[in-house]
Amino acid sequence: MIISLLVFLPLLGFSLTAFYHFSCSSRKKEPTVAVGGFLATGAMVASFCVSIVAWFKLRSAGFGDASIEESLFSWMKVGGLQVDFGFRFDRLSAVFTLVITGVGSLIHLYSIGYMENDGSARYFAYLNLFCFMMLNLVLGSSLPQVFLGWEGVGLASYLLIGFWSQEMGNVAAAQKAFIMNRIGDLGLLFAMFLGFKFAGTLDLAQLSAFAFRPDVATIFGLLIFLACTGKSAQIPLFTWLPDAMAGPTPVSALIHAATMVTSGIYLLGRLNPVIAQSPVVMSVIGAIGAATALMAAITACFQTDIKKVLAYSTISQLGFMFVACGVGAAETGVFHVMTHAFFKALLFLGAGSVIHALSGTQDIFKMGGLRRVLPWTFWTFTVGWAAILGLPPFSGFFSKDGILHETLVASHGNPVLFGILAFSAFLTAFYMTRLYVLVFTGDSRVSEEAKKHIHESPLVMVIPLVVLSIASLVGGWFGAPVRFEETHAAPAHGVSEAVIMVVSVGLALAGAYIAYRKYSSNVRMELSKDPFRIDEFYLSFFGNGVKKASSMVGRFLEDGLFQKMLQASGVAVDLGGNLFKTVQTGSAQGYLLMMVLALIGLVCGLIFGVPGYGNF
Repeated sequence: MIISLLVFLPLLGFSLTAFYHFSCSSRKKEPTVAVGGFLATGAMVASFCVSIVAWFKLRSAGFGDASIEESLFSWMKVGGLQVDFGFRFDRLSAVFTLVITGVGSLIHLYSIGYMENDGSARYFAYLNLFCFMMLNLVLGSSLPQVFLGWEGVGLASYLLIGFWSQEMGNVAAAQKAFIMNRIGDLGLLFAMFLGFKFAGTLDLAQLSAFAFRPDVATIFGLLIFLACTGKSAQIPLFTWLPDAMAGPTPVSALIHAATMVTSGIYLLGRLNPVIAQSPVVMSVIGAIGAATALMAAITACFQTDIKKVLAYSTISQLGFMFVACGVGAAETGVFHVMTHAFFKALLFLGAGSVIHALSGTQDIFKMGGLRRVLPWTFWTFTVGWAAILGLPPFSGFFSKDGILHETLVASHGNPVLFGILAFSAFLTAFYMTRLYVLVFTGDSRVSEEAKKHIHESPLVMVIPLVVLSIASLVGGWFGAPVRFEETHAAPAHGVSEAVIMVVSVGLALAGAYIAYRKYSSNVRMELSKDPFRIDEFYLSFFGNGVKKASSMVGRFLEDGLFQKMLQASGVAVDLGGNLFKTVQTGSAQGYLLMMVLALIGLVCGLIFGVPGYGNF
């Protein structure tokens, strides 16, 4: 029951932390961050240790198609549907499990220092709840169990984004994330209905092995992709992610960089055999992923909030992963999930260290020269910066180069996707160097008040930064349990892998050089803006537009239909009243005469008008 243990340890941490919080509240005693953080972090570290044991156990079985399966109980049995509550630990789920528990443990530890003055045991209980639900998502053996985790991380995300609920902006951001994810979740719900109707099962292994009709495979794949666009912030359901930066920075690192937003990639990888049955779905995934990568990279170039830059960067990097899945290289996309978890968690936690040092300042134009006062943050952030640029030998180089190569050699790849991703990689180098230069180099633009409180982060925050920087440096070299497979021998449209590598690194260096020349001197304040105005369009079309449409429909139904129906009914009642009024004379003789005539008519009808009257 080793897999069950690693899943339920975070649930145990959630229970203990929640009990501690409520016991303190009942005694009117303030729960401390240290105790809550110790309980929650201990549970996550224990789960990570069990994950390593499970990984070695899987490795001894030879990887490949090997898996560790545990069935706990029969969950649903309705008609022909039978769903067991169980877990499946295989090569794919092992990657996500190690990332969730490993990176999650570091973020829990970091939170003890970051949330020292603003947190509570309740915050750590939410973190544990999120990790428990995320593990259910990636280890569930059936689609209903995946859906349970899918909805659970949505709930935990809502609670964590709106943790500082005293500010209405945070509450609005949490609500926006919750609602937009629910829109995508309808796709997963309908996909389950469709899968059971045609395959007769919701077990993930059996569903993946089933051969659907081409039209059914297309509809099923598009529904799954719709669900993934919500969780993994792709066009059109991506605008919630930048607003979700309203939550505490460790939440941004855990939920919106390393784990939750990659759940869409997990689902595409898990159901890849079904999705690959439809070329239409593969093309849609590749096109939407490329468009999202480019649009988010362009938008990131205009942001001034350090967390917003990283948020749009996450959306762009997720686009890279979707393209990998769309061209038929899901394994390479999953490899980028792992490396991205290392360097993006590092960058978010580094940004949190900067915000912590500047007493909450997030505007990169109000920073500068911090490398001298925040040396640990500076050097670890530098590693994350190099990794996301894709410079060798850092982890991002291997996975980014792998995706670019697959856009040319994979079964559904084409040069257009390569060109879009290559330009997106150039923009990534530009906006990340822009952020790096404005925050750490040059003259200080920090306010005099903030300068009085600048300090390096405590050890409990520095340790996770150091560990993640090491992972960002060497993570690309081992790539276990999903190995980075060399494909240098196969030319891609006449272009060798070596040329692609040179182009990739050259674009990164070019973007970094242009940003450095532009922002290293004569720094000018810029206004944050969204060049595509997607949020404004959604507000106009779905917000004000739907309101106006409903008002027009209301006027049509209320004034044009219902009012006329009421008027017509009044006229009908008035007409009927006038008709009956003519026979209401008030004369007893007249009423008796009408009764006699009616009786005579009834008798005549029975005698002459009804067949078989003789039977009466």
